[in-house]
Amino acid sequence: MALHLFSTPVQCTNCNTVVDDPTLERCPNCGNLLKERRAPRRLAGLEERYGSIRILLGVLRFLAVIILVVGGVAFFGALGGNRADGMEGVGILLSSVLGAVAMFSIAAFFELTMDVEENTRASFRLQQQILEELHEARRGTGPAAAPAGPETETAVR
Repeated sequence: MALHLFSTPVQCTNCNTVVDDPTLERCPNCGNLLKERRAPRRLAGLEERYGSIRILLGVLRFLAVIILVVGGVAFFGALGGNRADGMEGVGILLSSVLGAVAMFSIAAFFELTMDVEENTRASFRLQQQILEELHEARRGTGPAAAPAGPETETAVR
């Protein structure tokens, strides 16, 4: 597994154990290979938004593939025709490729903007969780406010 500068925890797909050590390749509980990286949305516990737009983007990509296929069929149909010049077929093929690339680009742009919004929302939520834990630790009610053990006292002396 690759070592990342700011690594996110890895969740075992077999036993759902969250492993914080980015150098481990196997789950310490079940020994399963760790594959799944937890996305910031899942780490922060956020829901996925814009379901209907994601469906429309899938439809847009499907239509782009259909345009490519129809353009290819029209190109080969123009080559096999009685006309001596195949420039119409080349024009149809190029226009279908450009149309499909434009549709894929539009879909990718909208997906990128949705991902930026989702990552911004997730990072804000994680920052809020960290601030709440620090606030609880300062008040003495959180898990970070546990009393110091004997090993801490000897290290201070």
